[in-house]
This record gives sequence, C-alpha cells and structure tokens, in this order.
Amino acid sequence: MDKAIKILCTLAIIFFCVQAFSDNKADVDLWGNVGFVKAPVWDQDFQRVNTFSFTEPDYPWFNHEWLGQYLLYLTYAHSGNTGLLLLKLALGLCVMYVLYIAMRGACKSGPVKFLLLLLIISTAGYGFSTRPHLFTYLFYALLLLFLRRNRTIKPGQLILFPVLGVIWVNLHGAFFAGIILLVFYLIFEALKKLYLKGKGASSGITMISIAIVLFTAATLINPYGFRLWNFIFYSAGIARPFLSEWAPFTRMAYFNEHMDFVMLCAISIIAVVFSNRPKDPAWLGILLVLFVSAIMMRRNIPLFAITAAFVIPEHLEDVAGPHLYSIGSKIPRAVPIICLSVFLIISGIYTFTFEKTDPAEIEIPQNRFPVDAVRFLKANGISGNALIFFDWAEYCIWKLYPDCRVFLDGRLCSAYSVGTVDDYFDFLYMGRDWEDALDDYPTDIVFIHRANPVYLNMLSRAGWSLAYENEISGIFLKQAKHPEFFEAVSRGAVVYPERRQYEYFP
Repeated sequence: MDKAIKILCTLAIIFFCVQAFSDNKADVDLWGNVGFVKAPVWDQDFQRVNTFSFTEPDYPWFNHEWLGQYLLYLTYAHSGNTGLLLLKLALGLCVMYVLYIAMRGACKSGPVKFLLLLLIISTAGYGFSTRPHLFTYLFYALLLLFLRRNRTIKPGQLILFPVLGVIWVNLHGAFFAGIILLVFYLIFEALKKLYLKGKGASSGITMISIAIVLFTAATLINPYGFRLWNFIFYSAGIARPFLSEWAPFTRMAYFNEHMDFVMLCAISIIAVVFSNRPKDPAWLGILLVLFVSAIMMRRNIPLFAITAAFVIPEHLEDVAGPHLYSIGSKIPRAVPIICLSVFLIISGIYTFTFEKTDPAEIEIPQNRFPVDAVRFLKANGISGNALIFFDWAEYCIWKLYPDCRVFLDGRLCSAYSVGTVDDYFDFLYMGRDWEDALDDYPTDIVFIHRANPVYLNMLSRAGWSLAYENEISGIFLKQAKHPEFFEAVSRGAVVYPERRQYEYFP
C-alpha cells in the first residue's frame, strides 16, 4: 500500500475511534459509577450497606465493580469531566489497538483490514459509555489475543491467569465472561481433539484446565469472597425487561439502531461460508456463542464485535481480499487520498460539534433527565422518602442525598431484596398490587416520568397532590407529610427556578 494512503488510513481509524468513543452524553448510571465509591475497600469509609435507600438502608451491598467505580471517582476528582471522557477514549483506543494487532497477522489486505475495523469500531461503539464495563472489554480482548497467539499454554504463562482474575473481579462484575470464554475454549478444543483425532487440535487441554482453575480461584480475592459468586449466580437468574440494554435483539425493535451489528453478522457468515482457508471449529464455536449471547442480550453486542476481530479477518481476506486489491489497483492514487481526507474532515467535525455544546464536558440531556424538577425540589426545600423513576434515581442520589433517600436505584438486586424490586416495578407499571409501594413503605414523594403507566393514577390518588410538572416529569407529594409546601402554595410562595439552557455533570 502507498505510504501516504497507509498514513491516511491509520489516521482515519484513529479519528473514527475518537468519534465513536467520545460521546459526551450522561447515561443513567454515571452518577453512581462516579459517586458511589469514594474510598478503597480497606478504608473504614467504604460503604458495605445500602445507605442511599429508605426501603432497605441496612441491606448488604455487593458492589461487584467497586475498584472500577473508585478509579472513575479518582479520575473525576483529579481531572473532572475531561478526565472521565479521556479515560473512556483511552480504554476504547486500547481495545481497538489489541484488535488491530490480532487482525494484522491474519489480514494482509489493507482495504479489508481498514473496512472491517471501521465496522467493528462502529458495532462496539454501542457499549462505550463511562462505566466499569470498559475494563471488561479490554481484558476480554487481551484474553482472546493471548489464546489466539498461544495454542499451548506454557507453565510459566499460568501466572497470568490468577493475576488477570484478581484484577478483573474487582474492576467489574462481568469477570465471569473470561471464565466462560476459557470454558468454551476448553470444550471446543477437547471436541476437536476427540473428533479430529488430534488434527489441528491444541495439545494443551490440561494447561487450559489449570488456567481456568487458577483464574476462578483468584476471583475469590474480593471484598465479599464466596458471597460475590453467590450474588452473581443469583443475579444471573433475574429477568430485567425494564432495561433496554438487557433486552434481546429483535429485528423490529432494534434493526435501525444496530445496522452495523447486522452488517457484521452478514459479513461474518459470508466470510466463513465462502472462505477456502482452514476453519478452526473452536474459534468458530466461540464466535457462535457470542453471536447467540448478543441476540439474547443487546449489551453483549460489543463482545461479539471484539470476538469477530479474532475470527473473521483471515476468511474475509480470502473471500474479498483479491477482489478489493484488483479494484484498488485500477483506481487512480488521488481518489483514495481525496476520499480519506474528506473522511478525516467529516469525522473530526462530527466528533467536536455534533449534538455537543462543549466536547470536553459531560452533558446532561434535559429531555432525558429531570434537571429542572430536581432544582425545583432543592429551591423549595422539599425532602423525604422518594420513589423515583428508575433512570433518574442515581442522578437524584447525587443531587438530593441525604435530604432525599430513594425507594430503588440502578444497583437493583446488588443492594435490594427481590420483594422491594418487585414492589417498585409493580407500582411503576401498574401491577396488581401497585399501591403496596405507597401503603407498605414510608413513601412521601413520587417523582416519575409522565410516560409511566401509573402517572394518571397518581393524579387521582387520595391524599396525594401534584406539586410540579414539566414535559417529562411530575412530582407528587403526600399531603400529610408536606403541609409546609402546600401552605406555601396557598401563599404563592413556591419557587420555580429559571430554566437553564445547558446542564453539565455533575
């Protein structure tokens, strides 16, 4: 490939990574990920119970990502919003560099490597919010790279697995993705050895087994010991239909949002079916497992994209490489230079201007978060026990705690019992016993989205009155608990803060 074109392609990949990973909109868990852990686990200020809630303030809190959250807190404390955005971008670039290393040896054709990497970046970009799961993406990619480059694990390399296990388990709760990957790799390698009579099979079945044991044993080195594993198994069996990222991928609901995922799946199938290169059943099996997991749960789409970078390139090279090379040889040199230059300009402009008021700040979209409603509560000194719409609970904890404590927040079963979780969602979505959340708990504030099914019922609920309403939210107060507010209403002394044009984290 021409040196100038190669440089432009490299810059285009970097620019596109920055574009894909630099989204500066706050997500619903940002406040918890940055603010819940302000002390290390060995410090007496490390929180082990659910202090932010009025429903179960003494419930044990299994924080399965305490170290990841602590690192995010330290980053914010020392570098602010810009530091958080740069950390997210740095982790994304690290993941993509690992994928580039994996593709470099398997894919010799520049155009194939360039186009496939762009598609993988786009597909994986869905999961790049400011959360500890970014560490899982990086460790998962590194583990794949190790397995791809080491068909047989040497005894001296076994030390890597307990080190990886103890770091990963404390950074993020999806550490079990590494164990699942190793287990399936072991199963597929064993089947290869059994049915192919050793042809093309790894000779290190025993070493893989030892690696799994060492990795798993190391995950017990966490603040909760065996109890964390109990929680992981318990949590895995709980359905979360109210979380869109936990929902299965369906063509009708998510096709437009995940067209890149659909394209990557289609290209992967075509590459594998029509490639004449030897196909490793173990790696095809791992890719199939990740495909199924992505279909079952959208949050696994980035892991599928990362896996595809280790399996598809050599087969896509065989199918499309010669054709793209032939086409490229007939195109004047100026054409790709111009196209890549235009791509760089557009990507750069998009990165710094598209739907952003300040690319160095984390913006709070006012059509998604109740910025004005929270300012109303603070301006009027309203405090109490608040049942808050799920997506807003951690935002409200940051803004209103300890004056307001929440019924439930995004920690779900890691900090609340099943009964409390069920009562909360029964209320929000008008279950049969929806009134239990008001009658069986000391709830005196209901702060919910106007689209929640229960909203209309609250308008006619005896003993409750609508205190505030705007385009997205409404605040209901229990009359008996907030007489001072209603007295202020009768005097015309209620404060309505002026709306701000922009709002930044925190």
